[in-house]
Amino acid sequence: MDIRQEISFERASRHSTYCEGYFATQSPRHMLGISLTTGLAPNGLAGPGSTALDEINAFDLAEVARANLGQLNVITVSSFCGPHGLIWGYDVCAPASGQQSLGWIHRAGREVEIFDLDVLADSFARLVGTVEEKRFPLMPGSHLPAAVKMKTSRQQGVLYTTLGIGIPEDRGRNACLLMEDCGFIPGADDPESHRNAVIESVAQSVLEIGSNHNVRYARIFAGYAAVTVSPGYTGCALVLAPYFLLARDAYPEDRPLAGLTLEQWEDIAGPRFLGRRDWAMPQLLGAVRN
Repeated sequence: MDIRQEISFERASRHSTYCEGYFATQSPRHMLGISLTTGLAPNGLAGPGSTALDEINAFDLAEVARANLGQLNVITVSSFCGPHGLIWGYDVCAPASGQQSLGWIHRAGREVEIFDLDVLADSFARLVGTVEEKRFPLMPGSHLPAAVKMKTSRQQGVLYTTLGIGIPEDRGRNACLLMEDCGFIPGADDPESHRNAVIESVAQSVLEIGSNHNVRYARIFAGYAAVTVSPGYTGCALVLAPYFLLARDAYPEDRPLAGLTLEQWEDIAGPRFLGRRDWAMPQLLGAVRN
């Protein structure tokens, strides 16, 4: 059976309104979410001989710049999503608008189409919500395995982050590959001027690593986020892609998630968003739906 068609709680969190980090002892199946952000904070917290507090502040802002991924104990793990993992916004609840092609790349005799990663990042943000408008966020204080790459800088220039995801032709035998990178370009002031070159590089890296493992990718998603760091500020560039279990109330009653567009899912699950009800806290550890 296509694992995307399941309607049971195979990938369900223990909580009704909160997603939680995935560990293999809980379930063999899980979701992958995509977040690619930057944060910029004014300097002012650093103590004598240390800039760490300003860097933490910039990192914290990047964590919640789009999807609400704050208040979490993130555990850095390797960057593969195997046959039992589904990508939110691609395998399930993809937006009705579809995917935006960025063109094609060629390497080692292969020609593969690249698609804009922003579709996946936006879909994940619409699942967990923002700091201001919570939907099905990760349980605060929980432990969260994730593919992570980050870089901070107090120097003047452009700070960027990028992520490439290779979707294998055979999802039943191979893993999706995540290639993360962060960089800093001293003295630069246009955060968009390096977008195409960075996306080209990360997409090429996906094909190269695939060649190392003899894995053929059917398509590649690639994305880029950047910020200009001005004097008196600390910037952070962050890739954070969590492996998680889905809140139980995020499941539709009787339809597989893969059968819904993101917009249809929002219509069904919207009344159960955490930010739209005030009775969620007493039920943190108990599932309303079994």
